[in-house]
Amino acid sequence: MKNMMLLVSVFVFLLFSASFTDAQEIQYLGKLVGREAGLIRMSGQDYEVSEGTVIPGWGTVKEITDRLLILQRVLSEAEKEEIARQGGAIYEILEIHLPHQDLRLVPVPIP
Repeated sequence: MKNMMLLVSVFVFLLFSASFTDAQEIQYLGKLVGREAGLIRMSGQDYEVSEGTVIPGWGTVKEITDRLLILQRVLSEAEKEEIARQGGAIYEILEIHLPHQDLRLVPVPIP
């Protein structure tokens, strides 16, 4: 069963990766202390985001946690038609989980 889920995940990733070719690379740097906002890095610049913020090419911020930034992306009609043309399963909303990129983790040799 786990192997089947892995195969399905890989297939979905490959099938829909073409939809993200115009999206810039994004990193989730973490939740801001004492606030309901998070920090992302795109094209070398840092941006503050909160629930409802639209990130071009990625979707809308649904939830911010210490460990994840959760985005929702709604397919356009053109994207749905392209997926159907390729014989894929059409979905309405894609949920994207971006893990926190802890920039403080630095390899340190153990003496």
